[in-house]
Amino acid sequence: MVPSNARSLVLALFAIAAASIECCSGFTFTSPRSRSIPPLSISQPTSSRLCAAKSSDNKEDALKDGRLVEFTSGTGANKQISLGAIIGKEGKKNFKILNSSGRTSSVPPRSIKLMVPNAREIMTQAQIVQHENAAANALQKDAAAGGQSVAEVWEMLLEDCNDEECAAEATADLVTLSELILGDSSSISCYATRAVLTEGVESFCFKEVGNGYFDPASGPMYEPRQMDIVATMRNRAKVEAKEAARWENLKQRIYNARNSDGSGAASSSSFIVENESEETQMAMKSLERLGCMANLSPDEIKQQEKAMQGDRNDADELATAKKFLQNIDRRATPEVARQLLVSLGIWTKHTNLDIVRLKVRTVFDACYERAAVDIASHPPPDLDEGSRLDLTHLPAFAIDEASTKEIDDALSVEMLEIKDGGGPIHKRQRLWIHIADPTRCIELGSPLGQEARRRATSIYLPTETIPMFPMSLAAGPLSLRPGEVSCALSVGIMLDDAGGIDEDKMIITPSYVRTTRLTYDEVDLLLNPFAMVDNESKSDSDSESNNIEDMETTVESLRQLQYASEQRLRWRIDGGSLESISPYELPDMTIKARPSPDGIDGWEVDIYAKERHTANRIVTELMLAANEAVALYGNTHGVPMPFRSQGMDALSDDEIEMTPEGPCRSWLAILSTTPSQISSNPLPHAGLGLDMYAQVTSPVRRYADLAVHFQIKSHLRGDPLPFPGNDNDDNTNGETMVGIAKNAGTISRQLERPANDYWLKEFLKRRGTQTTKVLVLSSDRWKDNVFKLLLPELGAICTYSSTKPLAVGEQLEMQSVHLSELF
Repeated sequence: MVPSNARSLVLALFAIAAASIECCSGFTFTSPRSRSIPPLSISQPTSSRLCAAKSSDNKEDALKDGRLVEFTSGTGANKQISLGAIIGKEGKKNFKILNSSGRTSSVPPRSIKLMVPNAREIMTQAQIVQHENAAANALQKDAAAGGQSVAEVWEMLLEDCNDEECAAEATADLVTLSELILGDSSSISCYATRAVLTEGVESFCFKEVGNGYFDPASGPMYEPRQMDIVATMRNRAKVEAKEAARWENLKQRIYNARNSDGSGAASSSSFIVENESEETQMAMKSLERLGCMANLSPDEIKQQEKAMQGDRNDADELATAKKFLQNIDRRATPEVARQLLVSLGIWTKHTNLDIVRLKVRTVFDACYERAAVDIASHPPPDLDEGSRLDLTHLPAFAIDEASTKEIDDALSVEMLEIKDGGGPIHKRQRLWIHIADPTRCIELGSPLGQEARRRATSIYLPTETIPMFPMSLAAGPLSLRPGEVSCALSVGIMLDDAGGIDEDKMIITPSYVRTTRLTYDEVDLLLNPFAMVDNESKSDSDSESNNIEDMETTVESLRQLQYASEQRLRWRIDGGSLESISPYELPDMTIKARPSPDGIDGWEVDIYAKERHTANRIVTELMLAANEAVALYGNTHGVPMPFRSQGMDALSDDEIEMTPEGPCRSWLAILSTTPSQISSNPLPHAGLGLDMYAQVTSPVRRYADLAVHFQIKSHLRGDPLPFPGNDNDDNTNGETMVGIAKNAGTISRQLERPANDYWLKEFLKRRGTQTTKVLVLSSDRWKDNVFKLLLPELGAICTYSSTKPLAVGEQLEMQSVHLSELF
């Protein structure tokens, strides 16, 4: 509260100042009463202003031992203001200042911003603490009183004052205001008064003016702001206070809802995004755009943020995320954003950040799901109905993993009686490779066709499969469903004695087929001469395969397919394929990660190496044969398509012989290959040992294969080709067959390998000190003691920097946790 005799006290203070202070430069001090100002207004004495200016010009002269000052330290975000006492000089210019924690600092004059008036002989830590405590107590009392004392002094000074000029004449120094507000002008009261004037509830009533920061007698000058300005600032402060309270409430709820185990399971006080305000919901989505960069390097983060600035929506989301984190007192970094999303249960610890960053759609929009249902129930007219060849009389075996849902190929054997010229009739075998025919249901320019083209490929991750088509279609009408009549594109080939394709006897035709589902393990079992298999034992198993009606016919067909695959392998080896260097095939790594309440962090991880046996070889060789046949067809008939080629560097006999047989020699063969190329011209594929090669056998999973289907079927019908030319092999915009093929694997490469590495690393970390067997595959020819290692148990390959030389083929045991650091 302002003392009741405030007016008399103020006038008395000015009278004393006028009587005791000499004028500077010939100016004469004028008493407030001698001016034409309202009776209750106060203006700083001219002598006080002049002396303040004089002291400013001689700042260093005013800074003496025992003076209490405010000074700055640090830079940027770490810059802070501290209170301390000058206790001496440090060097030529700097001052030695003691702070309230008892530490001393060497402070240059430019960093000293204020000298507390009437503070003399302040030399101890306790005296400094006394001033700081007084300021803190004053702010508490000011808050409790709603800033009433400051407001009353401000109103008194502005009484009958209606313009800016008048307000400027009503300025008062810190000592005067300390007397008015606290009834005392000691250094402690002055420092406390300054605190409530600059940080208190009514801090917007006054603004610091003039150059009196280093006047030991009066301190800074304060000018009362005009009433309309203060009213505006008060309203703004109320809005800001309300906003601050809202953020404080949000911070508290976020803190209370943190899900510490990171599994994503709901905690007792879950933070439910759907129940939050629209602004908070948008902020959470924005946090995902920032948090998804947490697995990138600092340089990659900079590049990603720079790229996001080129998109207005991305730039806005990034700015929103950073502002949100700052508002809840968190660092605005990708890792902090990720941790927050995990702690709130919005993400799990193992959320795939690449999927979020690349904006991969893991589900289909409702319109595509509806279109899929509509196609299944009302398929479009079959453009090839009149030319489809009925092959349902042939057993057709769809051989794949038990978990496969998209069944896109099957195999048949047909025995034909053929009369060559005038010779006798003899039997000859035709191999049929049946490929699912999505073009029967999917029209080229349809919404589902365009969405498949945008997705480019199905993506297979340890945690999930992201299909190119809705699964209701991919595993339904588009697949070769067991036991049902399905539409297919069938490739019929006859092999010559060497295993090559007889081009004159080659057939490519739309067809009808009825498949039998077999797993790789089942085929291996059926082809094992020492195994006893019957229908009853198969029907009791967990397999989803159909019962085999004629076991003898099935086994005979599989043996014929096996023999054909061996012929094809010999053909490719004669062509110089990888197998010509080493017939051993490195194992495939299979990773499955799934949520589980019993798993660490709520997840279970299984990894194993899948050895390739007879069944795998049958499928691989006959799919390669079908792809070669289509390439031959395209080349012969001038049908534009993306041909795939690969080169190989020549290996000397010594290099091969010096490398141990098995995995090491197979890895040597792989290292000899050059990156595969896609071109409109058919070129040799040295790695496969083929003169030309295209891909057509996975149209449900790869759009490039589907595009070749559109192309071939249009040619078979005599219709205009949907992709008439490949004018430029450098075209990667997806407008030509080459462009489509080159773009097809971009997203899958960006997702599949990193995801496999992530879960492999997690798996090895969980095994801790348990040892894992490794095999040294090769050494780096350019770097000393850098090796490629195979983890045979898992099928994984990694790069390892050793502290000592290792021999190719050497077998070691290493702690799993140490191996995890290699991924």
